Amino acid sequence: MRKSIAARQPVLDSSQKVIAYEIVFKDSFKEKRKSSMHKLSVEEISNDLEFFEESNLADGKKIFVDFNSELIKKEIAALLSKENIGIEISESGNSALEIVEEIKALKKEGYLIILNNINFSTPENPLLKYADIIKLDYKKSTREKHQKQLKYLKENYSSNLKFIAKNINEPQEFKAAKNAGFDYFQGVFFTKADLIEDGGTPGYKVNYLNVLKELDKEDVDFEKLEKIIKNDISMTFSLLKTINASSYGYNVSSIKQASTLLGVKGLKKWSLIYLVKGLRDDKPDILFVNTLTRAKFAELLAEDFDIAEKSGDLFTMGIFSMMNAFLNKPLADILEEISLTKEIKEALLIREGVMGEILNLIIAFERVKWNQVALIEKKNQLDSKKIYNKYLKAVDFSYETMNILIQK
Repeated sequence: MRKSIAARQPVLDSSQKVIAYEIVFKDSFKEKRKSSMHKLSVEEISNDLEFFEESNLADGKKIFVDFNSELIKKEIAALLSKENIGIEISESGNSALEIVEEIKALKKEGYLIILNNINFSTPENPLLKYADIIKLDYKKSTREKHQKQLKYLKENYSSNLKFIAKNINEPQEFKAAKNAGFDYFQGVFFTKADLIEDGGTPGYKVNYLNVLKELDKEDVDFEKLEKIIKNDISMTFSLLKTINASSYGYNVSSIKQASTLLGVKGLKKWSLIYLVKGLRDDKPDILFVNTLTRAKFAELLAEDFDIAEKSGDLFTMGIFSMMNAFLNKPLADILEEISLTKEIKEALLIREGVMGEILNLIIAFERVKWNQVALIEKKNQLDSKKIYNKYLKAVDFSYETMNILIQK
């Protein structure tokens, strides 16, 4: 049974496929190492990590967790599944010396060892010889220096060493880090528009926008809507597949019937999801997952901010908050082409109003900026556990939707 609040940060390879998730606790290992983290029971820690392994938070991938020296000394890591976990170590100096034997034993048992925060200006870390992956802050050095550092570490320790570049927050940084020789990447670069790659909105996506425009009308013409959807075989198949999924429980073969059953709100949500699905061709799956998670999380938070009647608008806001990354265009330019309410646009562009506050909370949660999360929770008198459970529901929704819409 889980006890701790946590969020995840994906670790992507050079093809932008997720290879692992770093789990960052709200009352994180780093904060607790200054107080009583080492006093937590083995059962408490094990239960938390077991939950992450089995839930959609891990998505069947390895989870990387930062262990402090106290936890390593208590040999807690050795009680966890080596197939599912990566042991991240941020210790250096005397703290590193104190745990050399424990790390050596974990390495011998087959655990994945990740060293974080290597400092090249101090004496060499005695744990380097046991590392499988080394994580470096990309912003703390130039590309040329990183290339020299990676070369030095491979030549002096192991040619099989892999490297994570963290704090990669722009598409151009991702390309530069990849050229520098890094194998894996952490940051929010995949959620940003690659303006250099902007090729305009593909013409064959016009149907998606036409559906949205039709649904924005006060009196929706379901016959006209049916014609628009029928013009796109893939869209027709997706709508029928969605309405006949177990979550809805219907068995229909008519576009008009499906449209009527879903209603305007249901159709609007489906069309937004389908719009994103159609734009994801050359984008990483994690962008689609994060977009759906954002949208659902925003929708679920409507009640907590006393705007339950605007849950549909919040779902729309969540989808469009990532649209710049799909279209490789500035968000302001995209919003000029779409009919959205002033409230949604202000939330997206200047984070104004209650909707802007909700978007700030969601992004802070995504980026594990726990201080900012705590401030927003306190300001709005939010229940942390309740908010976390809604985050988990949103993550579940994103994968359930992926399974319905995308055949792998």
